[in-house]
Amino acid sequence: MAPAYWLSLFFALYYFGYGTFLPFWALWLEHAGATAGLIGLLLGLGMAVRCVGILGVMSRVRAARHLLPVMQGLSLLSLLGFAAFYGWQSSTGLLVLTVLVNLIYPALIPLSEAMASRYIVQIQLDYGQTRLWGSAAFIAANLVVGLLDERLGSQWILHSMVMSLGLMLLLSLTRPQPLPAEQPASRAGEGIGRVLRRPGVGRFLLITALLQGSHAFYYGFSALYWQQQGYSTSVIGYLWGLGVLAEILVFAGDRKWLGHLGARPLLLAGLCCALCRWLILGATTELVWLVLAQLLHAGSFGLSHLGAVRFISRELDEGAVFGAQALYASISLGMVSGVVLMVSGPLYGQFGGHTFWLMAAMVLPVAWLLARPLLKEQKQP
Repeated sequence: MAPAYWLSLFFALYYFGYGTFLPFWALWLEHAGATAGLIGLLLGLGMAVRCVGILGVMSRVRAARHLLPVMQGLSLLSLLGFAAFYGWQSSTGLLVLTVLVNLIYPALIPLSEAMASRYIVQIQLDYGQTRLWGSAAFIAANLVVGLLDERLGSQWILHSMVMSLGLMLLLSLTRPQPLPAEQPASRAGEGIGRVLRRPGVGRFLLITALLQGSHAFYYGFSALYWQQQGYSTSVIGYLWGLGVLAEILVFAGDRKWLGHLGARPLLLAGLCCALCRWLILGATTELVWLVLAQLLHAGSFGLSHLGAVRFISRELDEGAVFGAQALYASISLGMVSGVVLMVSGPLYGQFGGHTFWLMAAMVLPVAWLLARPLLKEQKQP
């Protein structure tokens, strides 16, 4: 199978599961008997421990030939981990299984992104066109699983996760042709610690951690918040789907309309969208404003993520790609989001939807961090 098709399918299957997990897992946990405080703890702990899992996995991946076998193993373990939720739904079981699946499942993100980064160089892969199928599947999950939950019950949230992981395992057992090529010996993959010490990498991680971490409260509690404001599960699914549809349009136009932009302008645009979005969501739950806020997901996540991809695939040399991808996924998308989620439960109990304003405050330092150009600090001599 051609790499573009293989990766498109892998992104689609992974993000169908992720589109089930992010908006609806809190509802499944509530169905399983977890309290709001326990849900916040479980979601936050899961986000935090994924940092350990991602760094542990990616520290072992130093060459392109490692990518596919590791993806196969993690797909199998993820399937087994989520299937175990069927039989172990006590507080202890939810805690143990949450830790286990978050050590395994999220590591598939940097692995697939690292494979895409290799193919960007190797076969000039159109990243946006490939990645948008993941976003499309995310929307499909939002709509389909929302309806299943509403009509057939919350157990279908877990059923959907298991089915998507089973199909992903089957796909991972096939081989894209050509396989990701090895880097030249002179550009062997660097260790994560060495990549972290590169000029500019620390500032890049702080910027992306604040931008992506500010989404944590939205991911964990928007469904519960909007449900309590009277919106049905299917409407919530439509709102989530609308946000990801806007993201798809950004990815689809990446090469044609955004290809000339580097990391810094994309991250600046992401900052502006995130600030406006969180201010709106904290101020109102009127449907027309929710629609506008969800359209801003195109920038708050989409442009921010494309900025990160630019930095990793274009503005760092090949030896740093795997390490930088691991750091971005574990710190910016994992650890910081986990910490924010862990405190989101108590914050939501005290401030409700106004917690979105704290997310707006969280992204403000990014304006100062992006005041200086990134490029001169990103290039190695």
